Amino acid sequence: MASVSVLPPAALEWLTGPERVSIMLMGATGGYSRLLGRAGHSVIVIDIDSTALAAVSNRYGGVHVAAARGENLPFDPGCFDLVLSIQNFHTVDPDRALREWARVLRPEGRIGLAYLTRDDSVPWVRKLKRIVQEALPDAMSTDLRAQSIAALNSSTCFSSLETTSYRLWVPSTREQLQDSARRAPGAHEAAEDHVQAMVEAVGQLYDEYARTPEPLMLPYEIRCWRAKVDRSGLTSPLSTPHKGLSISL
Repeated sequence: MASVSVLPPAALEWLTGPERVSIMLMGATGGYSRLLGRAGHSVIVIDIDSTALAAVSNRYGGVHVAAARGENLPFDPGCFDLVLSIQNFHTVDPDRALREWARVLRPEGRIGLAYLTRDDSVPWVRKLKRIVQEALPDAMSTDLRAQSIAALNSSTCFSSLETTSYRLWVPSTREQLQDSARRAPGAHEAAEDHVQAMVEAVGQLYDEYARTPEPLMLPYEIRCWRAKVDRSGLTSPLSTPHKGLSISL
């Protein structure tokens, strides 16, 4: 229900570590390349959207870009110290991407993942979710990270998995909250009168809980994962159905 594009500095520092490193950053959105560059890291951004890459290249000097998919990278083995994916790991095939990321990491390299999810345990947020989903059942659904993170847990390409989390409170005005509800998934396909009734109910909820002129604060949790590359997972023994190889001439 709110757009949050930048992780807190503490989260980025936990993901990158204390030293300056070479980073392959997944995705040309969020302004993370600028923050990482300011911290002294060497950054190359990959994305399949050439327009987004051009915008990053033009806006942030010193940040390199490459048009590529996360499962098929145009880099030699051992190019990077860190592969970083923020809020987008679920957009790739996790098993193929993890093997490819392990390939381009140096022997002591790491992977860093982060997801920001809304905290629905706050009473007014639960009410907001109920109001929106009564009109738009697919809106404000649970996060997309579970299946992808399960792939990391079971991957033979990475080990020493660690995780941590951070809290973040995002201010939202009445208009911003209503606009987010109006743009929620499924709103374009829903009947206009249902959407308008939902938007009005969101405004009434805001009026009930906000302490004017202070905005309501949307609660989020930022969950981060990091793991070390394990190159032994990139190879597997050759198995044959018989005691030896059979070559037909």
